[in-house]
Amino acid sequence: MIIGVYGFQDAGKTMLVEELVAALVKRGLSVASVKHTPYSKSIDCEGKDTWRHWKAGSDPVVFSSGIETSLIKHSRMRIDRIIKIVMTQFAPDVLIIEGCKEGAFPKVAVGKVKPRKNTVLVNPSLNRLVNYVANEVSVERVLSELPRLDCGKCGLDCAGLARKIVAGTKKLDDCRELSGLDVEILVGGDRIAAGEFVSSIVDKTVRGMLSSLKGYKPGRTVEIRLKPKRKHSRKRR
Repeated sequence: MIIGVYGFQDAGKTMLVEELVAALVKRGLSVASVKHTPYSKSIDCEGKDTWRHWKAGSDPVVFSSGIETSLIKHSRMRIDRIIKIVMTQFAPDVLIIEGCKEGAFPKVAVGKVKPRKNTVLVNPSLNRLVNYVANEVSVERVLSELPRLDCGKCGLDCAGLARKIVAGTKKLDDCRELSGLDVEILVGGDRIAAGEFVSSIVDKTVRGMLSSLKGYKPGRTVEIRLKPKRKHSRKRR
């Protein structure tokens, strides 16, 4: 779940983020955070070894010690790229982004600031904010178990069904396309919709193919990666 916190300087954004992180961790959720600033600032310092690496041409530079790992990229990176890296590499339950007013993720406005697009809460109490985030995490977890076909056979799209399940008015079994097979199809790291019919075909075809291959051991997770086909140029005669 991704949530942004924005507002004017000294509005209390960092304090709210600090309290939100502590409350979510107390509930057993894993949390990652991003501090965004519009100013040209750097945490690297002139003369430091990492700075010298960068000046020599290295980018990014990683500082690794017995207690910390810091990756320093000396160029601007779009927030959506940062989100993808953090979510892919660390998979936190919650990613909190402080200071970024733009982006398609839900946001919380703090202080006397004009609410931006995708703002879901304005100056909420900590308890209300924690409950909102925790509920969204629950919805995302249920949604990850659904095929995401949005076929409407249950009378709802997958997101709507997930919310009903979290609310306790629907059950996972209400999904007509939910497959009992442990099959996931990912393209570029993103899971794509696959219902019972497609999952069944993939399961039977791949397992049948693997059974004839040396080194295959049933009971283990199998990954098959298909790289993009290269365009071969025709040789001139």
